[in-house]
Amino acid sequence: MSVAYDPNKLGWPAAAVTTVATLGLLFTAYTIHKNTYRHPRDPMNFQVYHAEDNAKHSTAASHGEATHEAAPAAEGAPPAPAAEAKH
Repeated sequence: MSVAYDPNKLGWPAAAVTTVATLGLLFTAYTIHKNTYRHPRDPMNFQVYHAEDNAKHSTAASHGEATHEAAPAAEGAPPAPAAEAKH
């Protein structure tokens, strides 16, 4: 007595396992996203990161292009000192 071949019953257990695993991964990703995502306009983001962002922008502005005078150096004279950074 052999088992009859029925192509309609093949693969359904694997499809069910794949579907359940996919739903589990989607639920996990949604839960992590819901617990950790902060909108850029969230007030807590402003309070927590505002000082760090201002520090980054203020140091970037102070490191702008240096302006050099185009005065030729006299022969034998030491080179002009580099511009000092303002604190």
